Amino acid sequence: MRNRNILSVKERSARSRAAKLVHDRPLIIGSLVEMARTCGKPNCKCTRGEKHMSWYLALRHKGKRKMIHIPRECESPVFEGVKAYQELWEQMDVISQVSLARITQAPKGKE
Repeated sequence: MRNRNILSVKERSARSRAAKLVHDRPLIIGSLVEMARTCGKPNCKCTRGEKHMSWYLALRHKGKRKMIHIPRECESPVFEGVKAYQELWEQMDVISQVSLARITQAPKGKE
């Protein structure tokens, strides 16, 4: 990109936000899933139907779906990483849409 002045305010803003996300925060590609589980202790409430709720990170690794348990002490940073990635994806979508519109609407020979 030669000159940022040709970019719309919307695109400059999206590019700036995307750059900040990449540099400032951890990014985690995946989805958060809350699941009910049993712990296996014979006298626990989960054996009577009151299952334990816990969070898992659903992701793809080498083409296969994986579910990774997130311990309680790691929930906050993992949630932030997934949220940051989702926000980055939204900013990239904005950039892509604006770029495509600019390219397809450009007069022939001035791209």
